[in-house]
Amino acid sequence: MGLLEVLEDRYAEALEALKSLPIRWDRERFAFWLRQDYPFVEALYRYQAGLLLEAPQAHRAPLVQALMATVEELDWLLAQGADPGAQVHPVRREYIGLLEEMGGLAYPYRLVFFYFLNRLFLEAWNAHVEGEGPWQELAQHWAAPEFQALLFDLEVMARGALEGLDQEVVAHYLRRILEMERKTWSLLL
Repeated sequence: MGLLEVLEDRYAEALEALKSLPIRWDRERFAFWLRQDYPFVEALYRYQAGLLLEAPQAHRAPLVQALMATVEELDWLLAQGADPGAQVHPVRREYIGLLEEMGGLAYPYRLVFFYFLNRLFLEAWNAHVEGEGPWQELAQHWAAPEFQALLFDLEVMARGALEGLDQEVVAHYLRRILEMERKTWSLLL
């Protein structure tokens, strides 16, 4: 059973609530959401850099690819008008705090949570993003075969790390990640 299936099995209700939020897409709301994404992606970059520092050799290439994708996303967000010095929305500050807290965990936990952060975001993205709009460039990025291959590599690595972990700790943080994803997507309500 894949990690996504485990997630869907254990957290089906929370995942469905995330995917069924009544998002209202318009250019202004999307631009605000993107600007608020910058501080989170910057924190995610630091989280990934910490992962890479402790990664075993076999994990380094996919983690470097993920880190480069994050650097490119930060550049893209800046090109969209994100201001690194702008005030950070409380929801984003809370999610950044969760990333920093998880950054203190052992490498295998951080790897598993990094996979789930990406997977949950994409599950919500695929459920909510449709049609033409300013989000089209991002939609193409997330659907690109290279990114899908990277996500597959992360899942394989996370699956290997999951077995020896305390499942109560995993469940605790997965619930919190799901809650933060719900709050983040709720900025578009």
